[in-house]
Amino acid sequence: MMKKSFVVLFVVLCFLTGCGAKTVDRKETENQSMEQTKTETEKETAFPATYTIPDGWVKSEEYSTNEKFFYIEEGNEDTTSSVPDNISINIGKNRYSADEHPAFRDAIVQQLLQQLDGVKATLNGSGTFTEQGYPVYIFTITENETDIVTQQYYIVDDYRYCLIHLTNYTGSESADEAAKTMVDSFIWADADETQKQ
Repeated sequence: MMKKSFVVLFVVLCFLTGCGAKTVDRKETENQSMEQTKTETEKETAFPATYTIPDGWVKSEEYSTNEKFFYIEEGNEDTTSSVPDNISINIGKNRYSADEHPAFRDAIVQQLLQQLDGVKATLNGSGTFTEQGYPVYIFTITENETDIVTQQYYIVDDYRYCLIHLTNYTGSESADEAAKTMVDSFIWADADETQKQ
């Protein structure tokens, strides 16, 4: 079955200010950021979805909560000396049906623009479908002074979304691939084939 693709407007934004760059709301993410997980499909207690955790990535029990899970590459569990590349996943609610995903996208764009106001960063975005057929919007933020790249994958459903958030400090391609694996393997626990596009 051929998948549809759609390209989102996209804004390439460079915000230049005379006062140095601020961090992109990542401090909260980092502070909750980043142990141990089997590598196949994981279904967390009270988490309404399943997804694959790629080989070589482990769950951080230290920073994960019941609502938000953090993953880091195996061997990077000691976060005292530096912050490793990390991927978080959580579910949120919104006021849009799955058919209204362009309106949801626009709301996220506005939120990101507000967060990036005064920040030296570039924002790009695109839209497509996951391998499971869910609409997904991908926003990439590159901090101009540090080259830290943040990718936010919003998987859209009726009145809810899943956010898979990658913070890539090292430019690692394996971190990018790990996030994509989680996105493409993601399935809502109560999914019914008619809800997927």
